[in-house]
Formats: sequence, structure tokens, C-alpha cells
Amino acid sequence: MRLAPAAPDDVSGALAALRAEVGLPAMFPQDVLEEARAAAEKDVSAGRTDRRDIEFVTIDPPGSKDLDQAVHVEPSGEGYVVHYAIADLGAFVTPGGALDEEVRRRGMTVYGPDAPTPLHPKALSEGAASLLPEEDRPAVLWTVTLDARGVITDAAVERALVHSRERLTYAEAQSGLDAGTASESLQLLADVGRLRQSLEAERGGVSLEVPEQEVEQREDGTFALSFRRNLPVEGWNAQISLLTGIVAATIMRQGGVGILRTLPEADPRDLARLRRTARALRIEWPDDLPYARLVPTLESRIPEHAAFLNEATTLFRGAGYVAFGMPGPDGVVVPQPENTRHAAIAADYAHVTAPLRRLADRYATEICLAIQAGTAVPAWVLQAMLALPAVMVETGRRASSFQRECVDIVEASLLADSLGEEFDGVVVDVDEPAKEVQRGQIVLREPAVRARVVGPRLPLGDEVRVKLTEADVSERRVMFKLLGGHTVDPAAGRPDTPELAGPRSSAAHRSTADAGAGAAAPGPFAVPADGVAHAHGTVVLPRQAPGPESAEPPEPAPQPQPSPSPGPRPTPRPRPTPQPQPGPQPQPQPSPLPGPQRRPGAEAALGDLTRPAHGASNLPVSRPVRPQVKDEIPLSEPWPRPAPGTGSQSQPVPAVEAGALPDVVQVPRYPAVSSLELPVVAPADMLAVEGPASRAYRY
Repeated sequence: MRLAPAAPDDVSGALAALRAEVGLPAMFPQDVLEEARAAAEKDVSAGRTDRRDIEFVTIDPPGSKDLDQAVHVEPSGEGYVVHYAIADLGAFVTPGGALDEEVRRRGMTVYGPDAPTPLHPKALSEGAASLLPEEDRPAVLWTVTLDARGVITDAAVERALVHSRERLTYAEAQSGLDAGTASESLQLLADVGRLRQSLEAERGGVSLEVPEQEVEQREDGTFALSFRRNLPVEGWNAQISLLTGIVAATIMRQGGVGILRTLPEADPRDLARLRRTARALRIEWPDDLPYARLVPTLESRIPEHAAFLNEATTLFRGAGYVAFGMPGPDGVVVPQPENTRHAAIAADYAHVTAPLRRLADRYATEICLAIQAGTAVPAWVLQAMLALPAVMVETGRRASSFQRECVDIVEASLLADSLGEEFDGVVVDVDEPAKEVQRGQIVLREPAVRARVVGPRLPLGDEVRVKLTEADVSERRVMFKLLGGHTVDPAAGRPDTPELAGPRSSAAHRSTADAGAGAAAPGPFAVPADGVAHAHGTVVLPRQAPGPESAEPPEPAPQPQPSPSPGPRPTPRPRPTPQPQPGPQPQPQPSPLPGPQRRPGAEAALGDLTRPAHGASNLPVSRPVRPQVKDEIPLSEPWPRPAPGTGSQSQPVPAVEAGALPDVVQVPRYPAVSSLELPVVAPADMLAVEGPASRAYRY
């Protein structure tokens, strides 16, 4: 059944009331706008490495203007070099100024179907700080060297001047890859993306393929809903953001000061619940098969699989941030916690790739720059770190509430004139335990709605017929009643379900590594994978099942996708074959050295990243590496660290001779805050703020 688009007046009025209700900031204060305009006119090119020779491109949703990231990939021997330019807000925001105070109040950009509530004024977010094409821009340049398997072997970060050549949409990038006409850099990005997805699976990381629900404002002002699947290139591009976040976390871990993104392991009780769901849906899940290995075998086009994936999105809970290495409330330096692993990524991870749209990225970036340059972390960064986790969780909760309710408003408006009518859909969630009258979630085929449903017995994963019993715009509520009887003839077999939405959630990132650029012209708003949402008239909202409110905007992880259609591809120069090395993989061995326990899934072959940053010309790695060892970071040179009880003396770690590199070198870790000359006293409680419900693919 096709319905008319939702009326603009009904939706716009409800959205305005919702903004006021959740407390979204309205206009920027005049002094903030003036400071932003003045900053946009400054010459910020001095003291930067000139890397305008690198042929960067941006890849974003249509109409994007707040462009955080530009990428270029090139071959290097048997491996690759990834250049990732990130908008440098540090060049424009004066610590302690009016603009700085305002962005700390906002926390992140919040995207709505009609307009965004930006973190920074447009003079910066869509102008001087945005990596727009054919413009010289200040950037933070991450240069990451990978081996033939996609494993990190070296990395550096520095301030640079860059020049993006082209602004591509995801569809344009995918079209070029499918046709074999894409640039070599884009082809290599696809290769690296696939390799990193394979490594993610090896680490035990989880990516869910769940279609996104989009709310789109059309040119005539009306609103419509649709389901959209991510293109393969979105997942590959998101892997570059995840790669950078893993490097940043490593630098901060080694440097002893930082702010990391965390997500606890799944509760065994939730895993048991998910196994019961699999049995109910007749999905084979052997006892010895890890959850992370099961997920890539599922296809959301199949109703039973879609229902299982919907349940899986609530498996991981408690996403938050942890800060360490700065003075705590009592003046004692907050020590580095032993376990900061992000369970869905299966690695230590930090947010550094979306500073135009997310506050924490600017602070984490400044820490990484200081550590690699061998300079003290700026005092204004250390002072803000104590409160930053709570700020991010609170502003994320506000964004989640707003964006979740946005879809409710549009759904209710779309269905308001259809009370009593019948629809076909698939039951994707059922409350436990079973009651006389069950409640659950249903996804309709047409229109693209996900809503509550009640009935005496809800058949999880089955197609059913339901009646619309409630559609209230003011209450933001839609309810269906099960009529009983499947809508599919069993003799005809089960049809594929091409468009089933994921669980109910918030949205505010463009990828997801995320997840995860702009906001102006009408058009689809996609949630990519680097941790912040993108919108231009459309809000992509993966829906989250009923439960505790999410702590942040949704950040969908890279989705496992099939390779593009085969076809001839130009190969200007020999490129490494993106295939895993044959032969058995070495197993981690217990470390004979004292120190923290090895963290499963740590990136292999990374050396000391606390050294001063080097230029691209120095990228070849001279120290021995073992790409297959995916555990604690090995070192190949002395590494000065602050000694216990002081913040200024150093304690060297023995060098590892070439040819004698062990599988693992354990490193004593102490907070590195030498510039403050503070005593290092341990243990003390780590600073960690967690939000309630998080999703398996939220970063």
C-alpha cells in the first residue's frame, strides 16, 4: 500500500516542539558567530607540511558540505600507504573563547530530517574548515603503512596543508568501481577496505548488515520514509576511519594520556538469549562457532535473518569514553586502565575522524599530535579531559532522543489517515518472556515503517497481516494489532525480504564507523561508520529495539558486502594482491615479561608511535615486524617512559635487536604528564562514563 508523503506543516511543527523539548540549541550567539567568521578569515597555513601534492578525494552522501575526511591510498612495495586528511579544528577554535565554550555545550552535530543543529557555525563547518574540493585547507594528516594483509606496520600524524581534488558521493564512487573506471587510489581503497574487514573478523569484531531507515524531506516540503542498504564502498571507506581510530588509540595508550571510545563485552546472559532466538528462528548456530563468525553468514533479505540481526543490535551495551593521564579531582593523575577494548571493533579505539561534528575528536587529535611530536599535551586539553566523557554521553543522549523521536513523528503523520487499514509486515522483535498478550516490533514492506505490534502470539521472523490501531503525531506513537495468519503461502516458499529496517536507534553520524557530511539541500541523509551522522534533508535512522536509551548517535559499523561486479580494471602499476597469506597462522604465546596482560585483537607490527612524527618520505619501515602476530604491540627501539612516582624521569624499555623480535614485548605503562611534574600515584579509579544501550556496530 502506497501512502501520500507526510504533510510538511504537521511534521515541521512537531519537530520544532521536539527540539524545544529535548533542549537542542537554537541559533549561535552573536559573539560566537563573529569569532567563527574572524577565524575563517585567518591564514592558518604557516608551520604546516605542504602535502598539496597528494590527490585527495572526499566520499560522502549527496549534498554534503561539512567534509571531515579526505583519503588517498597508494601502493608501497607489497603493501599500501593510506593518507587520511582530517579537518583541523584546532587551527580555528581558540581555547577558552566564546566559540570553544559554545561547542562544548553542544557536544556534537544533531541531524534532523528538515535541518541540522551543527556543532560549529557554517563559516567553519561548511566553509574554511571543511575539506571542500579545489581548496587549500589545513588538516591533520594521518599516514598509515600497511603490509600485504592490511596489517598496520607504521603510522604518523602531523599538521599539513592539503588540497582535495574531487567530492564524490558514495554512489559515484561505487559506480566507478563497478565499471572499472575508478582511480587507482579508489581501487586500492576497496582492496584495503576488504582486507581490513577480514582482519576485523579475525579479531572478533562484529559488523551487522542492517538496512537503514531514511526520513527524507522532498523538494515540495513533504516527508517520506524508505529503507536503504549501504553500498560496499561505504563499508570500505568506513574501514579507513576505523583504521585511523585504532592507530590513535595506540598512540595514546603508548603515550600514557588520552581519551578512548569503549564498549564492554556482551553479557553472557544476552548471548544466551540470542542463541535462544536463533533456535526459535531455525538458524543453525553451532556451539563452537563464535558470534562474530556467525553474523557474516546472515542475510537481512531473509526474514528470519533480519529478525535475528535486529535482536543482535542490542547485544553490546554500555558504550562510553574513558580518559586517563590527566589530573583527577584530587590532583592525582588518573592512571591508564588495563582494559579499554572496544568489544564491537575488538581493539582499542578512539574518535579522531569527525571533528567538525563531534567534540571529543578535537581533543584526542591534539593529544596524538603532541605525543608524536614529543611535546607536552596542551594544558587546555588536560583540563577539559576530566569532564569530556560526561559531556559526550549527555549530548549523545540528547541527540539520540531527538533522532529517535523524529522517525516516530514522520511515521505517525504518514499513517494518520490510515487507521483501521491492514498492512503486511515481518515480526522482528518479541518481548520476553511470553505473556498472554505479547508486544513486539514489526517492519512493514510498504510504507517503510517499524512500529509496535501486539497480539496473542507474535511469530518472530514470520510475515503477518496487521491492522493499524493508533497513529498519533502529538504522542509520537504508532501501534498495530496482529490479525493472525501468515501472508505467505507456505507452498510457494519464503520470499526474500529486500527491505527490512534495523533496530530502533538514534542517528547523528554520517557513516557509522558509522558510521558515517553536510546539511543543506534536500536529499538522503546517510549514517556512515566513522562515528557521526550526515544529513541533507534526510535522516538515516537505524532503529533500535525497545530498551535503555543509547548514549550517542548511531554509528553503524562497516557492513560486510559482496565484491563489486567483476570487470576490467586499469592497473597503472603493479599492486599487491589483497589475499591473506597462505599457511598456518602463529598462535599467541604467553609473554615471559612482566607487565599488563596481552589484549586479544591488538593490532600487529606497530612499533613505538610516541616518537616525533616523520614525513611521508620516511615511511619505509626499517625495524622487523611480524604481521601475523595480532597481540601486544612489539617495540624495536628504546622507549622512555616516566618512572613510578614521578612525571618527569624516564625508564627505558630494552631495545629489541633486529632478527630477534619476540612475539610480544610487554611495556610498563605510566601516565605521561611530564609537563605538569605531578606525582604518579596508582591505583586510582579510572575516569569512565558509560551510556546505557549501545549497538553492536556503534563506534
